[in-house]
Amino acid sequence: MTRDLDRTVVGARGILARTAHRALADRRGTAAIEFAIVAAVFLMILFGIVSLGFQFATRIALSYAVAEGGRAAVGGITDAERSTLATSAITYALNAYAPLVDPARATVSVTNIGTTGAGRVIRISIAYSDRRFSNLPFVPDFTDMPPISTTFIVRDPAG
Repeated sequence: MTRDLDRTVVGARGILARTAHRALADRRGTAAIEFAIVAAVFLMILFGIVSLGFQFATRIALSYAVAEGGRAAVGGITDAERSTLATSAITYALNAYAPLVDPARATVSVTNIGTTGAGRVIRISIAYSDRRFSNLPFVPDFTDMPPISTTFIVRDPAG
């Protein structure tokens, strides 16, 4: 009886050894596992690039809006008219980029700094805070960056 038991144990070990050898030698699922690992890394990089691109595009759109506001402000005669023209041009430019830029989250300021020898100095800036495109943990957050601003010098053509 012990002899039959020994054969069973040896036979069980042999079966386990053969099954383990077959399982380790089987390469059918290797490609799927490699794809899962590579695809996860690839998709993280891809979504990171897209998210970063949206943030850069937002900053570029805000820069364009500030430039448009400055160009419109130059056409005003009084400080109040310059401020009104700049604000309306910036609002129009931001609404043109409405899917990308949320105009409600932009704070526009038109400041008359004073007069220099070259003319009247106007600073136009947009502070913008939007966290829609910074929800990936490995993408930097651009929402706390300083406002985008530019300075224009308006000179009276009459002298």
